[in-house]
Amino acid sequence: MNELLSRLLDLDTLDLASESARLGFERPLPGWAWPGVVGAALLVALWSYRRLDGPRSMRLGLGVLRALLLALLVVLIAGPRLVERDERVERDWVLVLVDRSASLTIADAEGSRSREEQLRAAISAARPALAEMARERDVLWIGFDAGAYELAVTGSPEDPAGVAVALGEPTGRRTDLARALDQALQRAAARPLAGVVILSDGRSITEPTRATLRRLQAERVPVVAVPLGSEAPVGDLAVRSAEGPGVAFINDLAPVLVEIDRLGAAGTLGARVRLVDRATGLVLDEQRLEPGDADTEEIVLTARPADAGRGDWRVELIPDGPDLIPGNNAADLSVELIDRPLRALYIDGVARWEQRYLKNLLLRERTIVSSNLILAPNRRYLQEGDRDITNLPISPEEWAEFDVVILGDLRPEVFTAEQLSSLREHVAVRGGGLIWIGGEGATPDAWRGTPLADLLPFALSSSRTFPIAEPIVLAPTVNAERLGVLRLGATAESPWPSAVSDPAAGWSQIRWAQRIDRRDLKPATEVLAVGLPVADLLGAPVTPAPAGEGAPLIMSMRFGAGRVLYVATDETWRWRYGRGEALPERFWLQMVRLLARESLSRSQKSAILAVAPRQPIVGEPARVSLELLDQNLVELDLAAVTVRVRRSPAADDPEDFTGVGEIELTLRREPDSPRRYSATWAPSAPGDWRLDPADAALTGLGIGLGVRAVVADDELRRPETDHAALSALAEATSGVTLNPGELATVSDVLPNRQQRIVHETEESLWDTPLALILLLTLLTGEWVGRRIIRLI
Repeated sequence: MNELLSRLLDLDTLDLASESARLGFERPLPGWAWPGVVGAALLVALWSYRRLDGPRSMRLGLGVLRALLLALLVVLIAGPRLVERDERVERDWVLVLVDRSASLTIADAEGSRSREEQLRAAISAARPALAEMARERDVLWIGFDAGAYELAVTGSPEDPAGVAVALGEPTGRRTDLARALDQALQRAAARPLAGVVILSDGRSITEPTRATLRRLQAERVPVVAVPLGSEAPVGDLAVRSAEGPGVAFINDLAPVLVEIDRLGAAGTLGARVRLVDRATGLVLDEQRLEPGDADTEEIVLTARPADAGRGDWRVELIPDGPDLIPGNNAADLSVELIDRPLRALYIDGVARWEQRYLKNLLLRERTIVSSNLILAPNRRYLQEGDRDITNLPISPEEWAEFDVVILGDLRPEVFTAEQLSSLREHVAVRGGGLIWIGGEGATPDAWRGTPLADLLPFALSSSRTFPIAEPIVLAPTVNAERLGVLRLGATAESPWPSAVSDPAAGWSQIRWAQRIDRRDLKPATEVLAVGLPVADLLGAPVTPAPAGEGAPLIMSMRFGAGRVLYVATDETWRWRYGRGEALPERFWLQMVRLLARESLSRSQKSAILAVAPRQPIVGEPARVSLELLDQNLVELDLAAVTVRVRRSPAADDPEDFTGVGEIELTLRREPDSPRRYSATWAPSAPGDWRLDPADAALTGLGIGLGVRAVVADDELRRPETDHAALSALAEATSGVTLNPGELATVSDVLPNRQQRIVHETEESLWDTPLALILLLTLLTGEWVGRRIIRLI
């Protein structure tokens, strides 16, 4: 019966047997109108048959049929329809954003726990409450660092144990809360959102945009912030880098330059910085790092190794107070220690006082083998030294027999053009050291226009160099401390005797020096010491010299692979009146050994592979260069060199390179040099990378290089918490801030955003076969009745 009726009503989707199905109208009339419609139809129908001829009963019956027909027409005009109403409740959503960045490994939470331990403990304690929230709402767990991603959830809300969230390890190197929040909101688009819960330490490279805040405010979506870590920001001291000389002589002073970063609120934190021999545990040197405002500070540690071989050292940072990341308080380095004398060649043009004492110093020092010459313009020369030479070096290979070349006050005519050019190449290519000692006769003015003029750390003006017209005292600058020179004191705690800069001592006054204009200094020049006029000191020595003050007296400049020093006075011998030979000896030996160390680090290699910057940034180009030092390699005439670049293996398995990407980088020869090759490389991921030549001619030279790629906005560069940012976000969205221990109450503070959704399905009845049948039946019945009583 229902099937037949459904066909007559032409029903496709609705079921007459459904309890929710009901009759309705598209143009409904009020309830009181229907009796009027029926009454009016009866009156009209009966009135129309009242005066007609025929039996009364028949006329009454025809009137009823007409009344039914009129009532049916009104019903059809009202648009009858069958309506089925479906009503359901859509649950609201809660987004839970969990910080998965590396800063959560920092142990600054209550009880010396890490932020990650605090997070897991809070989730574990609130697990029953979170399970109840999951039964009533749709909860989406999202991890975030540089972006947002869904976290896997196991278990069921109906399970008494609740659900478990697979957090994984916090390894993200950047935190971008703004981006993560936008991505999370996209996942919940068009959903009834009850709120956003953020569990984080608050540290982020960006803040939520105004558009995001306006959207949260417009949709009345509160943010519930659950800050992790210490509320009061704790600073961190970190060893950024530790660079030693690479190669050094035994019984020589080997400086280690340590760069220390102050991260976060570390301005009030001091520390001890130690240089330790990893093999013996012996402390080689220790310096004090005082509190300060600088983001990066440099400290020079020094050691005097006694045994040849490989020295494995460690720089250790021992903070005075709480430190966020103990893991960045140390750095390892290695130094190759050579047991052979330093080789020096000292050439001067006149036997002045400085020449005599310096010559005797080189002869007296047992760790130095020297050749000392006085060259006259007529090419006749006098020679004293540990080793005599029969003629001056001509080729770069012959100049390479000397680690350091010292040129005094002599004229360039004593050399041939070929000798000067090869000396220039020895410094620029092989990393040789060159010391100039200015004088009243020829240096530096006579060297204008020669191949070595570029090796002067200042530009020669058209006029000659004039002396300073008044007595001065020498004072070191901070650059000298960084290079480990001009340490004339007897102890590390007192590297510079104040008497040397005190004009009242008398013997400290330098009465002749060349005046070098600071405007003439070349861009790469560093001033290591200045001359301060005696008249300006008024008995108060100044050390170190203030930046930009005083006349440059000792200058350093990198030239190619080598280093050049220029000393604009020849009166350090006067210091002998103060402390005997100790002061001049320390002055000259430290500078000679500085250049010898740098020369030695290159002379021991056939080629040098380098990356600039030293710490490349992920995604940004770095320059990889190869320089051939061995002439035999240059003569191979290689058009290009292949370098294999790969991530360093896992620490627990040095042979495991699985899944650590590897590329082959082609270095092209530079047009202006047959020795240099270069290419550009952009690290694809942070961490340690290894670069090794792949060409057969270079694989056995041991010139591979390890570098550490870093992220531009590394998470651990700013490790302190930022609870204020989370609280401000919660306040701006009418949310609240909860302690991690209050996580169980999070559902109570969120509004109920459930939605009741009513869905109606309808089908019209006025154009159905049943309506047509009824209409035709009534019309036909009336027509037949009228024929019977002969009204037609």
